[in-house]
Amino acid sequence: MTRDGTELALAELRRTWRRLWSSAAALLVLVLLTLTLAGLADALERDSTGALRSLDADLVVFNEEARVQLLRSRVPAPLGGALRFVDGVQRTGTIGLLPSSLSSGGDRFRITVVGYTARTPAEPGTVVEGRMPLDGEPGIAAADVRLRDRGLAVGDRVILAGDREVEIVGFVEDTMFLQQPTVWVPHDLWARVRASAFPEAGWSETLVGATVVRLSPGADREEVAATIESELADLDQDVIDLLEDRLEGEDAVDGMAVDAVPMTTALDAIPGVDVQRSTFRVIVVLAVAVVGMVMGLLFTLLVTEHRPSLATLRAIGASRRVLVEMLLTQVVVMWAVATAGGTLTTLALARIVPDAMPLALRPAVVAAVAAALLATSVAGAGVALRSVLRLEPATVMQEDAE
Repeated sequence: MTRDGTELALAELRRTWRRLWSSAAALLVLVLLTLTLAGLADALERDSTGALRSLDADLVVFNEEARVQLLRSRVPAPLGGALRFVDGVQRTGTIGLLPSSLSSGGDRFRITVVGYTARTPAEPGTVVEGRMPLDGEPGIAAADVRLRDRGLAVGDRVILAGDREVEIVGFVEDTMFLQQPTVWVPHDLWARVRASAFPEAGWSETLVGATVVRLSPGADREEVAATIESELADLDQDVIDLLEDRLEGEDAVDGMAVDAVPMTTALDAIPGVDVQRSTFRVIVVLAVAVVGMVMGLLFTLLVTEHRPSLATLRAIGASRRVLVEMLLTQVVVMWAVATAGGTLTTLALARIVPDAMPLALRPAVVAAVAAALLATSVAGAGVALRSVLRLEPATVMQEDAE
């Protein structure tokens, strides 16, 4: 923008500052609504997918019958070792999830118990306090930080699944699953909890939920996934028989049919995530569009009201470009004031809403919404810009004379 257009816009905003603030207040309410919806959608999705998203893995291997559902998947743990010899695989780990409960004192929480192999891609990446349990360590667990917010502390002894006492040795961040906090334990403890919840299935430390795979740098994800599926399908029958013996007769490796999918696909397959994302995306887009329409209406009225002044500026030598820059500067200032105010108001709202409403604003969400609001604001003001470009001083003066 040229100096003249910007200076004219700022001078006009200083002269009519009351109108600026009243218009910005109306836009602020719409920005607050948009950011609240976007923040709520983001928080709900992250609280559904955290247990998988926190893992440093590129592929997830499910048994085929599970249809990429982690809670239904059951694969033999020894297969993880076999996958390490596939070209492009750097490391593997195993993970299993089970809805359960945790009791501490007089409080009882709904949780998801996660069995995992330590120091593998199955271990969550962000430990905020204490440490993670190692494989085979008896009676210890790490919990999601949301449980710390509800009163748990490192060193507390809690009751897991109604009858198993464990000690909390650490807390991890951003590992929620389907809106429930997670508790991370070694696989042998997870297997016992699962056996208690489903006695008919028996106890099997060898049977886990899924295998997670970290690829070597430069490896092709689709090619490695196809190789994993084909090699497991072609396992020698003697290996299958050995695995079934270790699984104590459970029919878990029949055919060795698996689905190896990218982590993003596994996240999208978590129940409700895809529908929830699509629904909120439509609502947020509509809210952003309303902001653009309101901005367009405001500046159309502004240009209509100030046509004589704009015509005078054109008559004394101001170019169309200067007038357009003047209008765009006012749009940007209005957008900046409304977005800043809406962001601060949403952050304040997030601090006072109940914990049951997972409202949070990440910088990436604010930046994306702010960019979308700026684009729609400029687009909405496009009608007013076209009026300015077609403005002819002689025609306006003639209309005023009549």
